[in-house]
Amino acid sequence: MSDDDKDLSTSYGFSEEPEIEEAFSEEPQHRAPYIKNNDKATDYRSTGFLLTGFGGLGIIFVVLTVLGVIPEFLGNPYLTYGVIFAVFVLFLVMGIISIRSAGVFEKRAKSDHSLEKRILGFVEEELNRESIDEKAGVSEDDEPEILYFKRTDTLKKMICNKFVGIDPDFLDTLIDDKIYDMIFDGDNE
Repeated sequence: MSDDDKDLSTSYGFSEEPEIEEAFSEEPQHRAPYIKNNDKATDYRSTGFLLTGFGGLGIIFVVLTVLGVIPEFLGNPYLTYGVIFAVFVLFLVMGIISIRSAGVFEKRAKSDHSLEKRILGFVEEELNRESIDEKAGVSEDDEPEILYFKRTDTLKKMICNKFVGIDPDFLDTLIDDKIYDMIFDGDNE
C-alpha cells in the first residue's frame, strides 16, 4: 500500500484489517429444518403420481391429435407436437423417478423409526434428570433458556456417544419433539 493510499484510508476511516466487531457481525448460517424421511416419501410419491398422470394424459392428447381424432389447432404440427410430446415424456420420466425415490425414503423412514425406538429405549432406561443436570453443570441461577440449551447439548453428547454416526438434524428433532419432554416434563424452574 502506497503512502497516498494510507492517507486516503485513514482520512476516510478505512483500514485494511477488519475490526473485531466486523469479524463477528456476519449473519449466522441457518440450516434448513429437518424433514422426516416419511414426510419426504409422501411428498415424492404424490409428486410422482401427479407428474406421471399429467405426462401420460399429455402423451395421449398428442397422439390423438396427430392421429386426427382431436382436430389440429397449431401451425406446424411436426415441430409443435414434437416439442409438446418431448415435454410430456419428460414429465412422465420425472414422475417415475420421483415414485422410485419415494421407495428409497420409505426404507430410510423404517430405519429411522427403528433407530428412534432404540434411542427412546436408551433414554428411558439409562438417563434421568439428575444425571443430565449434573453433567450439564446446571445451577439454580440458570434461566430457563440456558437450562434448555445446557441440557439439550448434554443429551446430544450422551446419545452420540451411545449411537455413533447418527444424523445431527434427526437427533435435534428427536430431542426437541420427544426426549426433552420425556425427561424434563413439568420443569418450571
